[in-house]
Amino acid sequence: MNRKEIVSNGVGPGAPRDFLCRTEFDTADREVICREGGTPALPTLQFTGERVVPGKVELFLFREHEARYVFASRFVKDKVVLDVACGAGIGTHYLLKAGARSCLGLDIDYRTVDYARAAYKSCRFAQCDAANLCLPDESVDVVVSFETIEHLGDQLKFLLECRRVLRRGGDVICSTPNRTLNRWARRNPFHVREFSVDEFAHLFKEVFGNVQLYAQNNKFYLPHVGRTLLSRLIDQLQLRNTVKRVFRRKPAPLAVETEFDGNISHFSSTIQAYAPGMLVQPAYVIAAGRRK
Repeated sequence: MNRKEIVSNGVGPGAPRDFLCRTEFDTADREVICREGGTPALPTLQFTGERVVPGKVELFLFREHEARYVFASRFVKDKVVLDVACGAGIGTHYLLKAGARSCLGLDIDYRTVDYARAAYKSCRFAQCDAANLCLPDESVDVVVSFETIEHLGDQLKFLLECRRVLRRGGDVICSTPNRTLNRWARRNPFHVREFSVDEFAHLFKEVFGNVQLYAQNNKFYLPHVGRTLLSRLIDQLQLRNTVKRVFRRKPAPLAVETEFDGNISHFSSTIQAYAPGMLVQPAYVIAAGRRK
């Protein structure tokens, strides 16, 4: 497919305002035209557990997601930024506020894209498959993609596509949950394949140079495994509600914010340079690399 360049705010000079996106969820694998714009009212977006939805996700998860975008903001000053699997667009919008020259968010779900267009009109959003990006070669300065790669079948192709659209010297920042911890929890139905830190680093280094690893939300391994297995046992015995009543546990608060404010005092999970070791493992690993 011939990709038309993206126009507006520095993405693809001199290009038309419409551009082609190929989507794989359609059985005909059709090409669809994605246009700028929004809807008068904010569309309803259900929280399924796959994406962060403002006002419908627990505050702790909201802050974890915010922390990743705050981390990425150090790379975007005066840059053309692509946010792959942008979800509701709240992070894309934050990167623009943090100083990016322009931000384009892509997501495969058209309902999510409609929501993002309506909620964050200063950014541009389009429907697109992460493993077949609807952008021309070397068209952006920074690619950001959080909690995406574990959802995809062809994970190497996704990274190769990120490299293809990056200009030389451009940065890519991706995150994924750490399988070393997640393997003890209930399987996430949206995840195709999860990575240990070493597995993620190996795949990332196949495609990008100057790779740096960062850890988010470090856990002491053995206590974490114990708590996770106990939680699974409680669920299997159908005792969750009973435990909540006995210990008078209140439901986790929901995030009511519709924008990230970047206030690091809100974060309970810090992001720091990754230090190998089994006694402490990160809940998420972030890789930052550069196109040679």
